[in-house]
Amino acid sequence: MLCQVTNLSEIKNKNGVNEMKSMREKDWFRITDSIIKIDEKRKEEAITLLQENIAEKQIRVISNRRRILLNQFRYMDKSMIYVHLIFCGVLLLIAAVLKRYGAEESDIILYSLFLSGVLGIVSVVGISRIFGSGIAELSESCYFNVRQIVALHMLISAIINLTVLSIGIIFVGVQWQISLLRLGLYILVPFVTAQSCCLKVLLTEAGRKNSYLLIMVGVFLVIFYMIMGSIPELYMVTAYVIWAVALIVGLMLLRIQIKALFKGIEKGEIICMN
Repeated sequence: MLCQVTNLSEIKNKNGVNEMKSMREKDWFRITDSIIKIDEKRKEEAITLLQENIAEKQIRVISNRRRILLNQFRYMDKSMIYVHLIFCGVLLLIAAVLKRYGAEESDIILYSLFLSGVLGIVSVVGISRIFGSGIAELSESCYFNVRQIVALHMLISAIINLTVLSIGIIFVGVQWQISLLRLGLYILVPFVTAQSCCLKVLLTEAGRKNSYLLIMVGVFLVIFYMIMGSIPELYMVTAYVIWAVALIVGLMLLRIQIKALFKGIEKGEIICMN
């Protein structure tokens, strides 16, 4: 009991000292304000000048969605989009070269797996660059909005990927006389799987801090696809159901990873990579 009384008295003493200190600070401010003499004429001139400058300012309220997206596209880092386009051009050129030199069906299937896997990896690397470039730290300020920039980048990447994959499926299917449905399954499964795995790495703390980890996972996936392409039993008609199930599961996992990505951005968990 004696200890409790002592502690209470100490607390009261401290509170009293703090109140006295606060009163002294208020007195100092009051005394300082009374010493400073305000020139009313200059005060009115300053207020008038501020009002004139404010009147000249044009306040633009950006409420149009199209305008918002254009601003996000203007300020986002587009270097990875250019790299993405270059990759796509090179990959399609290689497919044309393989046709010229008479590549067999097994060779073009192997290359198709490689092409789709690389496209999926490049798409996620482009997203990781948004968080590593420092722009994400300006979220909700100026013209920047990380969720919108990520969504816009994913939309552009999706358009590029679907265009290139569609061209690749039609070109390879026609030139090598392969069923488009069959070839589509072979190409889309590695593409979706690569994106799901790389997004999962991006959502981990280690993947956010070390960008090389994402590249290493991408290289591992490409090697894995090359090994898969060398197994003829996987590309028989009887394996269609397995490929179809793998595609459905991959799409479900990709949806979960994308949802987790935007949820992490909203919470601020993956705003900064470093």
